[in-house]
Amino acid sequence: MAGRNAITSGPVGILTALLTGIIGAGALYLAATSDERRLLNLVLGAFMLSVAAMVVLGQRRSVATWRRTELRGRPAWALALGERGQVPAVALVLTTLGIGLALAAVLDDRTGVRVAAGIPALLLLVLAAEMWRAWSRRPELRISAELVELRGPGIDSELAWDDVGAVVPENLGTRWAALVLTATAGAPSYHWRLSRFLLPTDREPDPPGIHLRFGLVPDEAQLRRVLRGLHVADRARREALIGGGLPSETGF
Repeated sequence: MAGRNAITSGPVGILTALLTGIIGAGALYLAATSDERRLLNLVLGAFMLSVAAMVVLGQRRSVATWRRTELRGRPAWALALGERGQVPAVALVLTTLGIGLALAAVLDDRTGVRVAAGIPALLLLVLAAEMWRAWSRRPELRISAELVELRGPGIDSELAWDDVGAVVPENLGTRWAALVLTATAGAPSYHWRLSRFLLPTDREPDPPGIHLRFGLVPDEAQLRRVLRGLHVADRARREALIGGGLPSETGF
């Protein structure tokens, strides 16, 4: 399963969502009924409600969602990657806070306040823009009998099964580990391209291959079984498996 934060899980998450929701609703009520500190209350209310939404979405457990599709005109499986609901929720929090700080920087006459609020506002809005972009890409892994294709948050890559060396877990030198389909030396089918707006959200695959970060994979154990099973099978067997139904229907 993809990781879950203790603050957004179980009873603590429910209590956090309730408290932030009450504070946010109260701040919006003050903004609507009182002229005093209206902008501050409006920003605070929107921010707290966006935090409550993020926590509520964090209560959902990750579930591996497979579907039937096509890849280069051939039958394929597709697996949605990442927490689709949590990413826009976090992006909304960053956007709201960034806009609030930007308004404070614009409306305040003091130079110190403008600098102190403007710089964090710019950083938050850039980070929010990257998260909205990553969410809009709808990260997905597609698998056919001939090819594996990844459309990740910050990278696109593809590799033919004939050029897969192994399916192994790897430590990428960061807090993210990954399940990697390694590419054989000089693999002609191996291609990758980074996708970014302003900030790097991914990096050149090392070792070469398709990197499936555990934080994006709903059920790493099942995906490992699927990939290893298809890797050791020949093309005819892969076609039979993929044509026979979804992974759960074919014994994985």
